[in-house]
Amino acid sequence: MAVSAARTKIWASLVLGLLWAQEVSPAAARTVEIAGLRIEGANYIDPQAIRITSGLYLSQKIRIPGEDLTQAVQKLWRQGIFGDIQIYADSLTDTRVWLVIKVEERPRLSRFSIRGVNKSQSKELSEKIGLVRGTIFTENQRINAQRIIRNYFQNKGYYQVQVSTITEPDTGANSVRVIFQVKRGSRIKIQPLEIVGLQQLSPRWAKNRLKETKERRFYRFWKRSRFQRNEFEKDQERLITAMRNKGYRDARILSDTVWFDEADRRLHVRLALYEGRRYYFRYVTWEGNSIHDSTTLSRILGIKRGDVYNPSLLERRLQMDPNGNDVASLYLDNGYLFFRAEPIEKIVGEDSVDLIIRVYEGPQATVRRILVEGNDRTRDRVILREIRTLPGDKFSRSNLIRSQRELLALGYFDQEKTQIVPLPEPQEGVVDLKYLMEERPSDQVFLQGGWGGRIRDVQGNVIGGGLILTAGIRFNNFSFSRIPFKRAWRPLPTGDGQQLGLQIQMNGRGFQNYAINFLDPWFGGRKPNSLGFSLYYSVQRWLFSDYYLSILGASLDLGRRLKFPDDFFRSYTTLSYRYYTAKNAFTLLGDRGTAFVNIISFKQAIERTSMDAPIYPRSGSSVIFSIEATPPWSMLMGRAYRPARDALRFLEFHKWRMDAQFFLRIVGNMVLSPRFRWGILGRYNRQLPFSPFERFFLGGDGIQGFNIDGREIIALRGYASPFIGPASGSLAFTKFTLELRQAISLNPAATLWVHVFAEGGNAWGALRYFNPLQLRRSFGVGARVFLPMFGLLGVDYGYGIDDARDPSGLPLGGSRFHFMIGQQL
Repeated sequence: MAVSAARTKIWASLVLGLLWAQEVSPAAARTVEIAGLRIEGANYIDPQAIRITSGLYLSQKIRIPGEDLTQAVQKLWRQGIFGDIQIYADSLTDTRVWLVIKVEERPRLSRFSIRGVNKSQSKELSEKIGLVRGTIFTENQRINAQRIIRNYFQNKGYYQVQVSTITEPDTGANSVRVIFQVKRGSRIKIQPLEIVGLQQLSPRWAKNRLKETKERRFYRFWKRSRFQRNEFEKDQERLITAMRNKGYRDARILSDTVWFDEADRRLHVRLALYEGRRYYFRYVTWEGNSIHDSTTLSRILGIKRGDVYNPSLLERRLQMDPNGNDVASLYLDNGYLFFRAEPIEKIVGEDSVDLIIRVYEGPQATVRRILVEGNDRTRDRVILREIRTLPGDKFSRSNLIRSQRELLALGYFDQEKTQIVPLPEPQEGVVDLKYLMEERPSDQVFLQGGWGGRIRDVQGNVIGGGLILTAGIRFNNFSFSRIPFKRAWRPLPTGDGQQLGLQIQMNGRGFQNYAINFLDPWFGGRKPNSLGFSLYYSVQRWLFSDYYLSILGASLDLGRRLKFPDDFFRSYTTLSYRYYTAKNAFTLLGDRGTAFVNIISFKQAIERTSMDAPIYPRSGSSVIFSIEATPPWSMLMGRAYRPARDALRFLEFHKWRMDAQFFLRIVGNMVLSPRFRWGILGRYNRQLPFSPFERFFLGGDGIQGFNIDGREIIALRGYASPFIGPASGSLAFTKFTLELRQAISLNPAATLWVHVFAEGGNAWGALRYFNPLQLRRSFGVGARVFLPMFGLLGVDYGYGIDDARDPSGLPLGGSRFHFMIGQQL
């Protein structure tokens, strides 16, 4: 109404000004030349800009009265910066006219505020509104600002929110202060949500398809039943898509009604649907295919006569299957980048659909160039050596997917923002591949903590263990070759994908551990063969005792990628040496409390890893099988071997381990992850005791890198330390875990997810009692957050179901909280 009134004033000013100034009647209209064009009232706006915007200029021929002046007023008014516009003739002759454009500038915004909201809401709304101080405040800006504020609160459930605008003159020249007054009212819930018109499908089924529009229910405490217009429209699209995927091809929304009932103070939502007839697929016919026959294409499509009509399934089987089990992959993996398949539906009878799929195969495309963008720290060669699509190769979609997986496995790039963009040139039959990367922090300054368990003597007295703290730094993208260059030290040389780690662990004077390790995943730079080494030293002392145990160790690791059974497999070979010095270690070594022990071992591991991302995998698996063994000294030395002298001097054992974890996407970012682990410590000579070192300890929080007597600690949530099994450690263990994960945030700055779990495990001090189905079971909930600088942090609440007791008879199960820093349970 304000605009309409203002325009009426403008037209009146124009007509009356012309008639009054020169007493010209409409009948005496004539064509004249503009001899002068003066601007009045422009205090802040450039007069020349007003002339240009009006479209009037000197020597222009116009008709008075006529459309020229009317159009000039309209052009100026559309700018939204004037409150009043008048054009009148200051002087008029038979052939010439001197015009005056008189404008009244709208006031400029000096400041604005939002009342009726808290400080954080005011800040957020101010950013959304986007008003700029010093600019002209227009009617459109006022309307838009009120709309943004109203939508903001309606999306939070305040459906009756009222927004008004108060404009007050401010102290500055031609400036105003704008106040947006907000009255939120009470939060309104959706109740009831009514769905009508369904014949075969139930309203309850339809309501479950609405993701964001939910009616109020007392048991749905985790999700508010607020009404959001944008989400409501998206929910309608989801519902219709779901109905069509059930075979109801003609499904549509007849009407949607939303109203607020003042009597019951509730928001009513009503959806009227048309369900229609249910359709079924009949015949599938292929046209234009020459590379693959119709039988092959139909087998991959997997749609048979009599199947319920489902357009989403059809699209996925044609070209949208993320696992590559679609018709398009058959062509795209063989270079046919320009392949297209267009399904044409033909209704037959009352409820049948025939499909005619027209195929355009096109020529094969060859990769011409590889372009990499966004790698600010990582060298191009580190990225290019992981890529499976090289210049000169035929285009392959599966190789693109594999390349992206290998790049994400490096841990240097944001898994949500890494993209591969094909840039095809059909005329030349080539394609450029652009890899768009965004680096994330990969180096870690980590503080780890875990419960190493209470170590007890044979009488059950606590003599060591407890909380183990770890501090260290890990450079995951180190560059050894750039050390001589001063410019590369920022703060350390980076970019070659090498790993360098320094670590310190301690439990006061009772336990200390120092370690350094280095790994080059592409030693030599030509083949994916890794070379690494590690050095460590640890020492342990017991409380109230002369017990002393130190370990000096070193290892050399060689890894290589295998091609059989497939190239997801890797082989790792490790040669390690550990020297133990034990004094007064009767609990560990028996009657010989003092000994100097040498362990030379070889370890062979086979790993298959196909996870789609390193931090929060949603598909793929990780399976590792390893055997570690020392030489059978008692057999090699023959008669020269003296058990009393050599059993500890040259320790012998063999150790078998397996760890298998799988990731299955349920829906969205919800992932089911089953995991199975087991380990066995064996001996060569039945006349010799089992190794007192390298044993398994099950239970509690677990901790990484805990090198007391070479023990391996496996967490079992819901049970406390000391560990399940004998106090001296176990010779075998099994553990089963089932986790259901839901991602909350996949932001690389803080990746967060929650999970529920059920797991079971057990450990045995003698192999004859080994029974992988005899488990100590538990269940619970937990959360994890990955911070690039600190690694993985988490908390779990577990409940141990079965009865498990320590050597002194204290229960280990029940309700337990478990905290972890920098490790996986």
